[in-house]
Parts: sequence; structure tokens; C-alpha cells
Amino acid sequence: MALIPCSECGRSVSDKATACVGCGAPIHTGIDTDANAHAAFAIAPEPSKSPPLTHAALRWRALLAAVTFISGLIMTIRVDHQGGSRSLATLAALLLVSGLCWLIVAILQNVMALRGR
Repeated sequence: MALIPCSECGRSVSDKATACVGCGAPIHTGIDTDANAHAAFAIAPEPSKSPPLTHAALRWRALLAAVTFISGLIMTIRVDHQGGSRSLATLAALLLVSGLCWLIVAILQNVMALRGR
């Protein structure tokens, strides 16, 4: 609990109070009450205003994701056989994992686009 000055009379008032005890002015702390804090979660999400991706753009994303995954796979195999540095192995693993995740997302986007036809 903290004491804040009243915006009307300047008297010190608890930040938990709803109104000043001296003048009765409402206290605005800028902190949401429990009722208002949970209300933000009840708001429905707004739909995206951007146009949906075209089939060509989805195919390009899938192709770039596959190239990233294959590059990471090749780099991982080379580092494993040639005994590269630790930073090179980390980069290879990063490419491999990010490429795989991106490839899964791109495939799912393509499948969803095909079902939406």
C-alpha cells in the first residue's frame, strides 16, 4: 500500500482507496482493479486485415523452408564428420531446427489453403 496525493485537494490518500477521504474526489491510480484486469482477456481477437497469402507465395515459403532445413542437415553432417568448431555446430543445429519448424508450418499452411478452396 502506498500513499498518493489527491488530484483535487493534495491530501495523502491510500492508493487502494476509491475516493479521497478529505474532498471525496475519485482516485485514479492508473492501475486496473481486479474486475477491469480480467476484462482484457474477454475481448474477442480482431481478424487480420491483410489479404491472405496466394498459393504461389505459400509454395515459395515451403521451398525456402525446405532449403533451410536441407542446408542445416548438410551442415550438421559436415560438422559431425569433419569436427568443426562449436559455433559452427551451433549454427548448423539452429539452421536444422528452424528449417524443420518452418517447413512444418509451411506444409500446414499449404494444406489449410488447399482445404479452403
